[in-house]
Amino acid sequence: MRKIFFFVLFILIGCGNEENEKLKNTLFEEPGLSTSHNQIITLYSNNPYDIIINYNAPCGYNKLKFEFDLGNVLLITTPSKNSKSGKIKIRLNSKKSGKGVFKIILTDNCDQNTDLSFQISVQESLGYDGLLANYDFSNNAEDKSGNGNNAEVYGVVLTKDRNGNDNAAYKFDGIDDYIVISKEFFNIGNENYTISGWFFIDEIKKQNQNILNIIPSFGLSLDWNKTDNPFVVSFSLNTNPEIESWNIASSIGVLGSVGEKKWHHFLLSKNKNTWGLYVDGVGNSFYFNSNPIDKYFGVSLGKKSSLDSSSNYFKGKLDDFYFFDRLLNRDEIKYLMEN
Repeated sequence: MRKIFFFVLFILIGCGNEENEKLKNTLFEEPGLSTSHNQIITLYSNNPYDIIINYNAPCGYNKLKFEFDLGNVLLITTPSKNSKSGKIKIRLNSKKSGKGVFKIILTDNCDQNTDLSFQISVQESLGYDGLLANYDFSNNAEDKSGNGNNAEVYGVVLTKDRNGNDNAAYKFDGIDDYIVISKEFFNIGNENYTISGWFFIDEIKKQNQNILNIIPSFGLSLDWNKTDNPFVVSFSLNTNPEIESWNIASSIGVLGSVGEKKWHHFLLSKNKNTWGLYVDGVGNSFYFNSNPIDKYFGVSLGKKSSLDSSSNYFKGKLDDFYFFDRLLNRDEIKYLMEN
């Protein structure tokens, strides 16, 4: 009788375990992870990168695990225990160059796992001394320098960058799209500075297309196809942006092989009273007797930052804007042009 009792008990326990497994599988779907971020990501060493991931855990969230052999992972937004869905914000801090994989693994209360992987390429950073702001436009307009000079987007949409990466540049419609960095982080009267960026013109004949402008408009401006200097990239300067004039320089341009359906790199630099403008590595330096006011301003991209209804809207794409409060050396400039 005792043997029969144990045998029956064993069967009942076994059946109970099977029923529990069926209950888990029936009542609770497996968890899931998803993201709108490109899952092929290029990072720069010692430059943090944020990723937002959506999670779905019908059985309730339990724990996370990360695998990243090129640096450290910081969990900025932690999911609530037993929560069924939400967002996870993660910051990757790459410490060495190379190629690898970042993997996030989520476990729910039913011991079910799901994972999501990103292909990571970490490149050597250029010298970040003096970096005021960096906008790589990968999924958003946040300042990747860590200085908090985040931009706000108006109408622009994410698109492919010059390397074919999705959601890694912004497209402007030439009608009412623009980007604004309202925080006053850029001093136009600083003794030295460098601005670097990439642009792609969709409509080369459209006049007065503004690439970059400080706020308010009349201080420093970079434009394509100005009325008084057509079919060149040009810059204008004023001593005081609050006075509507260009009393230092107006539409000083450089010739280059700028055309439609092609990405172009520009570099605008200031060394005391000498400004340099280069497009795809070709350009000139210009000396002026006057200097702009020593004051910090915000920046707009893609339109003249004024209440003027025309506003000189840019039609095309912009990407990878860097602002430095110093001059760059040849190797650093080469790095920006080739990466």
